[in-house]
Amino acid sequence: MAASGLNASTYDREGRSHIAALADYAMHLMEQMKYINEHSFNNFQMKIGLNMGPVVAGVIGARKPQYDIWGNTVNVSSRMDSTGVPDRIQVTSDLYQVLAAKGYV
Repeated sequence: MAASGLNASTYDREGRSHIAALADYAMHLMEQMKYINEHSFNNFQMKIGLNMGPVVAGVIGARKPQYDIWGNTVNVSSRMDSTGVPDRIQVTSDLYQVLAAKGYV
């Protein structure tokens, strides 16, 4: 799981650069997977689901504390990943509108 724009220093309300950064990251992951497959003679596949919206964040665990995020935004992304098409990045319509306005195809 990856998230972008979780705090005031990375959240860009007007330019939405944190959303573009997340989309760029997803595309780089796909490129890297192709590279790994070409050089290791494997056929790994990856499905990515991108969503945007509010989340709740916190630290859980007493023995091994971990930072995590929860909420419907995360749940939808997870379902998109589990039902997505291999070697594709699936996005919600809200995210698509933001990325299309920035020139993403």
